[in-house]
Amino acid sequence: MSGRVLVTGAGGKTGRAVLAALAVENVPARAFVRDRDRHRDLADIGDVEVVAGDQRDVGSLVAALEGTDGVYHLAPNVTPDEVAMGEAVLDACRRVGVRRLVFHSVADPHEPAMPHHADKGTVEDRIIASYLTWTILRPNAYLQNLDGYLDDLRAGHYRVPYATDRGLALVDLREVAEVAAGVFSGRLDDAVGAIWELAGPTPVSPSDVAQVAADVLGRPVRAERWDPDDWLVAAASNGLPEQARQRLYRMFRYYDQHGFPGDPTTLRRLLGREPTDLARYLEAALPRVR
Repeated sequence: MSGRVLVTGAGGKTGRAVLAALAVENVPARAFVRDRDRHRDLADIGDVEVVAGDQRDVGSLVAALEGTDGVYHLAPNVTPDEVAMGEAVLDACRRVGVRRLVFHSVADPHEPAMPHHADKGTVEDRIIASYLTWTILRPNAYLQNLDGYLDDLRAGHYRVPYATDRGLALVDLREVAEVAAGVFSGRLDDAVGAIWELAGPTPVSPSDVAQVAADVLGRPVRAERWDPDDWLVAAASNGLPEQARQRLYRMFRYYDQHGFPGDPTTLRRLLGREPTDLARYLEAALPRVR
């Protein structure tokens, strides 16, 4: 397809990455955000129109979908309104007649121990049962989540609220976005009805992150477990809303017990190359904070 694509939740790091990847594929986009004035810069990414609205409001979505050929649906992270937003997008697509939808889900979307994952699983079920021509992407946690820790790594420590020996199959967000754009451009022609797990090449633990950072920096870096209960207290004192901190707390508890592994086979095939690994990412990322 070559028509304009609506990207919901476009103001965050995932939405921006998808817009950038669409621009590389020469796919025009419309960025759907809550506050247009805050996100006017999105128009600089490529052929991007910026519109404002509320993902929970069908009327806003109907207006945003007019003149588009598809939608990349992305809800805000750990939102308690995930299911309501998904239902609103499906309703708006039906009213406008838009049939092509790519849903940004998550790995292990039906895991009850992580409520915000389970909500995405509910939305998946409703998309699968709809009349739409759909594709579902299930990314693992992002390598870009490490960006908030770069100063700490340079200072010699890396503290996270789960066990330091639990591995996560961290994936490069830019490669998730590359897959999304390839669906809309038609470059990936086997996407209809596909559910794709997108994981990094191997699970990496906090201890692995510390060791790779030490190798890059040439000095010791120590990984530390922050007890999730202590993290919860700190998150409350820092003003994180209760529903968000409870959802993140349950995710960290899950990581603490199980980690978050994944299978890189699908992403490797879709990219036609090896997905970005931790070492390559940190070698590029750490110099940004010098």
